[in-house]
Amino acid sequence: MMHNPLIPEILVLLHDHPDGISEYDLIQALEGHAAFKELEEDNTLSLFQIHFLVMNALYTLQQQLWQEEQLCLEVSPLKSFLTTTNQQQSDGAALIADCSNLSGYYCDWDNLEGMTEEEVEQLLDSFWNRFVVEDLRGPALLTLGLEVGCSQQQIIQRYRQLAAAHHPDKGGDPKQFIEIRQAYEVLSV
Repeated sequence: MMHNPLIPEILVLLHDHPDGISEYDLIQALEGHAAFKELEEDNTLSLFQIHFLVMNALYTLQQQLWQEEQLCLEVSPLKSFLTTTNQQQSDGAALIADCSNLSGYYCDWDNLEGMTEEEVEQLLDSFWNRFVVEDLRGPALLTLGLEVGCSQQQIIQRYRQLAAAHHPDKGGDPKQFIEIRQAYEVLSV
């Protein structure tokens, strides 16, 4: 298992910023760190590698601090911070469990080693596609007259009802039919 050389410096930065510090500010504070020296190319792959190293250090610290000192480290790209309040301590195990997928990803060095520029581009495309779809879900639900939390079966059933009622071959408005179909496509992803 590899040791992340950023951990000591990130721990100091977390202590120096009790109100929290963003991933961007962590990266800025660590600029010039020996771990980043090999990654000086300004491309998507090197940015991913820097991001991975920072997140790996944060999630590793999150686990270590909880196990060893019952300190809770909340990890987020927008704001990571340590807390020692009793409320947070009782929620620490739950917090770590909630982050287990991300933690598992960032604590697995195989997700960093051998990553290519093309694979990073695919990850980014996948993220942006999900982001856009999530942004379009609300209007799509309104178009179909459904509420948040509806089942896939309800979406299919409502789409079929509306498509049958508004199909151009049955005298429906082609524009409205296309809107219904687009909403269905967004909700089917």
